[in-house]
Amino acid sequence: MMNRINTLTLIATTTLLLGTAACTGPTKKGIEARAAAKSRFDAVRSRVDYDQADQAFRAGDFVTAKNHLDAAIKKIEDDADYWVLMGRIYLENGSLGDAAASFDKAHDLDLANADACYFQGIVDQRLNRGTDAVAHYLAAHEIAPSNAGMLVAAVDTLIGEGDFNEADRVLRENRTEFDDTAAIHHLSGRVAMLKGRWNDAVDYLERAVLLDDEDRWMLEDLARAQMSARRTSDCLQTIDRLEKLSEEGDQDPELMRMRGRCLAAGERYHEARAVFLDFTNLHPEDADGWIDFGIMCMEVNDYRRVVRAGQRLVVLNPNEFEGYFLLGQAAMQEKEYVTAATLFKRAVDVAPDRDEPKLALGMAYELRGEYAAAYRVYAELMKANPKDQRVRDLLTGVGDELD
Repeated sequence: MMNRINTLTLIATTTLLLGTAACTGPTKKGIEARAAAKSRFDAVRSRVDYDQADQAFRAGDFVTAKNHLDAAIKKIEDDADYWVLMGRIYLENGSLGDAAASFDKAHDLDLANADACYFQGIVDQRLNRGTDAVAHYLAAHEIAPSNAGMLVAAVDTLIGEGDFNEADRVLRENRTEFDDTAAIHHLSGRVAMLKGRWNDAVDYLERAVLLDDEDRWMLEDLARAQMSARRTSDCLQTIDRLEKLSEEGDQDPELMRMRGRCLAAGERYHEARAVFLDFTNLHPEDADGWIDFGIMCMEVNDYRRVVRAGQRLVVLNPNEFEGYFLLGQAAMQEKEYVTAATLFKRAVDVAPDRDEPKLALGMAYELRGEYAAAYRVYAELMKANPKDQRVRDLLTGVGDELD
C-alpha cells in the first residue's frame, strides 16, 4: 500500500513539474507565431488609420489627417505611401522642410515610388529650385512612364524657367507615347508658340482641340497661333467656337479683343476698327481697348478718332505713353510739328525705355528742320539698337543734312 502511495505521489509530482515547466513560456515557434500574428494585426490597424488619414486629407481636414497618420506610422513605419501622404500634409501646411524630409524618407523606402519624386518636385518649385524640380518630375515620369501628368509638370516647369529648347527636346522624346493626350499636344503647341514656330503651333493645337474641344484655354491658344500664322479665317472660326462656350457670347470682352486683333493681323483694318469701336463703347474704362482702337484708326487714316482715343488714354493712363503718342501722330498728320514734338517728348519722358516715342520724336524734329535735335534722338536709338537698319538709315540721312 505504501509503495502504491509513493508511486502515485511521484507521478503527481512529475506531472505538476512538467505542467509548471510548460507554463514558463512559449516555445520559439510559438513566439514567432505570436509575433507574426501581432504584425498582421498591426498592419491591418495601421492601414485603417492610413485610410482614415487619406479621407481626412481629401476632405481638407489636415489636423485629423496627421493624427491618423501618426497613429498609422507608429504601428508600421516602413510604408512609403504613408510618408508620401505625410509630406503632402506638410505641403498643405506650408512646412516645406518637413515635406521634403518626408518625401526623401518615402523615396529611401521605395525607390520605385513615383509620387515621392513628383511631390518632391513640387517642393522644389515652391523653393524656386526649378532645375531640381524638373529632375524630380522627370524621375517620377521614368518610374511611371504612362503618367502624362508628370511629364506635363516637367515641361511646364521648363517653360517657366524659360528653357524652351529643353522643353521642346523633352516633348519630342516622349510625345509619341501620348498621341491621344490633349495636354501633351497643347504643351507642344505652347512651346512652338514661344519659339515663334506658328505653323507648328497650329498643328499641335489643332490636334489638342480635336481630342478635347471644350477646353477654352486650348482654343484660345489655337486662335492666337492661327492669328500669328496669318490664318485669319481659321482664327475667326476658332473665335466663333469660343463664343459658343462663353456665357457672354459675342459680348465676351476677351473674345472681342481677340477678334479685333485677328482681323488686324490679317490686315482687315476696317473690320478691326469696327470691332474695337464696339469694344470701347461697351468697355470705356479699358485702356488696352482704346490703344487697339487708336492704332486701327491710324491704319485707316481716321485721325478724328485717333484724337478721341488719345484723349481718352491720357485721362485713363496719364503716366503711360500711348495717349500722347496717338495725339502726336494726329498732330503730325495735320503738320503741326511743334505740337507733335511736345507730345512725343512727353511720351518719351513717361516711357524712357520704349523706342516708339523716341523714333516719332526724332521724325518730328526732322520735319521741323531741327536736324541736330533729331540726330541726338536717333543716335540714342542707334546706341540701344546697333543692328536696326531703319534707325541707321535715319541717322545717316540727318547726318547728311547736318554736313
